[in-house]
Amino acid sequence: MTAALSTALVTGVAGGTAAAASEEQATPVADFAPVEAFSAPEPGAATVDVGPWSPPSEGQATVARRKFKPRVVVEAAPKATTAWVNPNPSGSVTSCFGPRWGRLHAGVDIAGPDGSPILAAGAGVVVRAGAAQGYGNAVLIDHGNGYLTHYGHMSAIAVHEGQRVEAGEQIGDEGSTGHSTGPHLHFEVHEGFYKNPIEPVRWLHEHGVTLNGCATA
Repeated sequence: MTAALSTALVTGVAGGTAAAASEEQATPVADFAPVEAFSAPEPGAATVDVGPWSPPSEGQATVARRKFKPRVVVEAAPKATTAWVNPNPSGSVTSCFGPRWGRLHAGVDIAGPDGSPILAAGAGVVVRAGAAQGYGNAVLIDHGNGYLTHYGHMSAIAVHEGQRVEAGEQIGDEGSTGHSTGPHLHFEVHEGFYKNPIEPVRWLHEHGVTLNGCATA
C-alpha cells in the first residue's frame, strides 16, 4: 500500500468517524413531557388499578406511581330529635288544671327534688325570662305554632330572652320562688301570649308526652 493510499484511507476513516460523531451530536434527544404532580382523587372518585409493581428492564425509564383506593365517607346518622318532652321528668304531678281557691289554677304543678332540672317542653324561642309576679322566676317559650309554654317558681333561670332552645334543653332549676308552698314546677300552655290557657296534661298527651296524675279525657 502506497503512502498516499494509506493517508487517504486513514483520512476517510477519521472523517467518517467524525461525521458520525457530528451526526450523533446533532440528533436531538426526544423531549419527555414533564410528569404532573399527582393528587389524591376526590372522595368517591374512581381510581385506575395500576397493578403490582415489577422492576423495570435495564435502561427503561421509570415513573413513580401510586395506587389510591376510593375513600369511603360514612356520614353520621342524624341525631334523633324529640318534638316534645316532660318539662320536669324527675317530678310527679301534685295539682291539676282547674278551679282552686276561688280562681283558675291555669296549669299543672309537678314537684320533684329541689333544684331538679327544668326542661323546655319543645323547641322554640324564649320570649320572657325573669321575675313574673306570683310565678317567681319564670320562663315563657314561643313554639312558633301558636302555642307558648310557661314555667314558674324556678330557683334559677338558665336562658335569656331571644334565645333559641330545643326540646329537652335545660332552661332552669326547680324551686319555690313567688307564691309557692314548696319546690315544684308550675307548667302552663297558652294559645297566645299569656292568654287562652289550655289544660296542659291533655295537650302534652296529644303531643306524645304522658303525665300521670291528671285526667286526659
